[in-house]
Amino acid sequence: MANERHLPMRPLWGCDTCRAEWPCPAARRTLLAEYHDDRVALRIYLAALMAEAEAHLSQVHRNADLYRRFLAWA
Repeated sequence: MANERHLPMRPLWGCDTCRAEWPCPAARRTLLAEYHDDRVALRIYLAALMAEAEAHLSQVHRNADLYRRFLAWA
């Protein structure tokens, strides 16, 4: 459905809707639209989520390129 929200499932940081790594492509599109006029705020928000994800994922020993996943696309 077009209006399904693609939110992160913590602590593994998969999308609760499509099960892809979060932020999934749908979440990225939504975030880019929501923060269209303030990319700095988007990057700050994503950096905070990246720090949270790093803390969670380090507990389960998952090695991930979190910069690519959370910030490089923004």
